[in-house]
Amino acid sequence: MKLSLIKVIVVFSLLSGCAQRTLNISDENGVVVGECVSGFDWHFYGLDDSIDYMLYECAKSALAKGFTIDEPRLLTLDFSLPQLPEGLSWNKKRAMAQFHEGNITERKLGYILASIENDYTKIAWAAEDDLASGNITEQQYKVIIDQAKFVWLGE
Repeated sequence: MKLSLIKVIVVFSLLSGCAQRTLNISDENGVVVGECVSGFDWHFYGLDDSIDYMLYECAKSALAKGFTIDEPRLLTLDFSLPQLPEGLSWNKKRAMAQFHEGNITERKLGYILASIENDYTKIAWAAEDDLASGNITEQQYKVIIDQAKFVWLGE
């Protein structure tokens, strides 16, 4: 009995910072024509808010073309990011500090974390493509990734 309880606790703790959701995109006839999928691992603050942010970011172009989404609640949310003083930009270290100091809500923290990770991912994928096509060297790739990680994480 005691071993089973320990297993349940370990599994729960491993899964507590992980989640994924899918958003369906439909045409005017209600036919699903696409989807957005968002998920995060080891994301302990603002997890659902980060997923909402990424699903909305994914769906924005489809919405602009007249398609609909199966989660209209997303259309009611304010996904704007809080402003920082001139010359500063968001990174994970700064966002976590602002959250722990009570300057931003967990919801806004989730949006910020999703936004900056998304920016990092775009840079990393482009760099991977450039490396694979021979447009950059392995050393250039490492520099790009290191710089993008610093902008993302703030350290």
